[in-house]
Amino acid sequence: MKKVVLNYLVIAAIAVSAAFVSSCGSSLKSTVGNFLYPENLLVGVWEGSYMANMGETGITLTVYKEGANFKATCDFYSLPGKTNAQTGKYLMNVSYDEAKKTYLLKAYEWVVHPSGYVYSDLEGTISGNVFSGTLSSGRNLTFRVVKK
Repeated sequence: MKKVVLNYLVIAAIAVSAAFVSSCGSSLKSTVGNFLYPENLLVGVWEGSYMANMGETGITLTVYKEGANFKATCDFYSLPGKTNAQTGKYLMNVSYDEAKKTYLLKAYEWVVHPSGYVYSDLEGTISGNVFSGTLSSGRNLTFRVVKK
């Protein structure tokens, strides 16, 4: 009789454990995925602005996974009520620098190239739903975008 009760307790414990893992499985998988691939935290659409020679300029970063790689598109434009910037778009590779704890978005190809513009790499950190940092073009240029 003791053996039968013990078997029922073991089966019940296994069932409860399985239900718990099943109920939080996607959350657990997401946490593990972000630990192994911190770039996952960047996936999505980010909108905001950056400071450039021509003044504050609008920016939208769209980060996505393509196969085993993380990529982004960078759209830039004049903010509402301003006419200081042309519209452009370029492609970027996304990586995470474990030593510096920063994300690097490295530009590699124009989609829409306005005359006289050069693209910039972005390097920054995430705090909550804000990704911010600096542009590679130097001169202490900064960006700040919010996840949508």
